[in-house]
Amino acid sequence: MGRRSGVVLLAVSMTFLPLVGCGGNNPAAPSPSGKGAVLRGVVLGDGASASSGGVSALATSRGRITVSVKENTSINTTVSANGTFELQNIPTGNFTLVFSSTTTVLGTVVVSGVPNDGQVVIVVQVTVVTVIVVNIEINGVPVPHPGDDHSGDD
Repeated sequence: MGRRSGVVLLAVSMTFLPLVGCGGNNPAAPSPSGKGAVLRGVVLGDGASASSGGVSALATSRGRITVSVKENTSINTTVSANGTFELQNIPTGNFTLVFSSTTTVLGTVVVSGVPNDGQVVIVVQVTVVTVIVVNIEINGVPVPHPGDDHSGDD
């Protein structure tokens, strides 16, 4: 990992950790809302870098980005202006996240091994043609993610 990538990951972690901590002291504890497994994410734009304000904002020229679960498209949300998103009642086991803008699929990410009431944290970088996984954690444990750099072409 290059120095710039390490700085970006550190900046993302420092920016995103307060959002993850909202569920209590134990990230492995069931969601207090009783809404099953939860996924919280951050989307970085093309030019992600550390700055005095933290992580660069998601590029707005691309329009709004929607995140949905391929296996159940009723589970979806729009990424906020600061790049964060949350999905409730995500499937346990394995599922695929689909990142899209209007009708264009930007990319997909396969998430595996989600337990009942699991807490998933994901950081991705979205470019014009792909979604690159920066980090995935399930219940506070980093998950390897080889092969999760998928272009929007299926």
